[in-house]
Amino acid sequence: MLRQALIFIFLMAATPLAAQEGASFSLGGDQFLAGRTVDASRAVDGDVFAAGNSVTVTGDVGGSAHLAGRKIIVNGQIGTNLYAGGFSVDVNGAVSGNATLTGNSIRVDEPVSGNLRAMGADVYLRAPVAGSAILGGDGVVIDAAILGDLALGGSDIDWGESARVDGTLHLYVEEGEEIEVPARVATADRVELHPMSAWDGDVEAAEEDEPRGFWARLGGLFGPVLITGVIATALAALAPGFTASLRERALAQPGRTLWIGALGLSAVTGATVVLAITGIGIFVAPLAVFAALALGAAGYVVGAYLLGVWAMTAVGQEVPQSTLDRAIAAFVGAGLLTIASLIPFVGWPAVVAVLLVGVGGLVIRLFEPAFFARA
Repeated sequence: MLRQALIFIFLMAATPLAAQEGASFSLGGDQFLAGRTVDASRAVDGDVFAAGNSVTVTGDVGGSAHLAGRKIIVNGQIGTNLYAGGFSVDVNGAVSGNATLTGNSIRVDEPVSGNLRAMGADVYLRAPVAGSAILGGDGVVIDAAILGDLALGGSDIDWGESARVDGTLHLYVEEGEEIEVPARVATADRVELHPMSAWDGDVEAAEEDEPRGFWARLGGLFGPVLITGVIATALAALAPGFTASLRERALAQPGRTLWIGALGLSAVTGATVVLAITGIGIFVAPLAVFAALALGAAGYVVGAYLLGVWAMTAVGQEVPQSTLDRAIAAFVGAGLLTIASLIPFVGWPAVVAVLLVGVGGLVIRLFEPAFFARA
């Protein structure tokens, strides 16, 4: 279930850019790329964020690589961690840190110096992993050494000649299913069997048990930054007049925008209860729930863009006029929200406030509410 959700999220993030020309910019040593066909060909000292239909990384990356698209090919070396999600993911460059991969077809042909997490319909591992690995798929081919533990779930397992697990092999199987593990891969005393029904819970628990400091947690939140930034950029690029009008009204009176956002979201959420009370309306109540979730998500994206514009103007920059400027504002706002969410006590209320400002901006722009106005 987790795999399908991640694939859906990543592809939804990349889809709005598939019909647009490529665009890229650098900020603080990091490189951001988006478009129909993306090729990160030059070496980058920092991180790379890329989304598109086809994403190729040929240059070496000093930091981490965050990639989303339909087809992803990594040929350059990754200095820290690799995060990639798409229909097909091919890793042909060495990864110095951890690799987290999700897709329909996953191929790892170069060494991973840290831990490997790969979820797909078909997973092929043909290069050694220095740490532990979590591999899940309908078909899994292992033809390399894993120096740590291995959690493995799959209906069709193929052990290659070079397959070896030095740690404990946690094998997840369906009831009544038998999977043979050659002694050259792992001796019987190092093989533990688990029911397939425990797979999702055990994998999530293993990820939560890993020590995660501030920067590790921030790195793990690259997905929301990428998704929010991409969607906000697409909205601003496809509807510049709409977003400009929304921005002017919202930032002119942020307090009023916030409380109108709270009122609007409350009205949509409360409609669920009202519809349920009517009896007949209980059948359409789920639509109200969906509408509330959609409005909240849209408010978060719009709020992130507004926050980015405000931050840029606060440091003396002009209001975004070009698509590139709007993209910078979108990613700046998404990054600020991500950092704010990590601050204890005050972070979450601040994120909710930005979300409500985004909802309020949409409500004001679309409906232009007027309260206590004389006829």
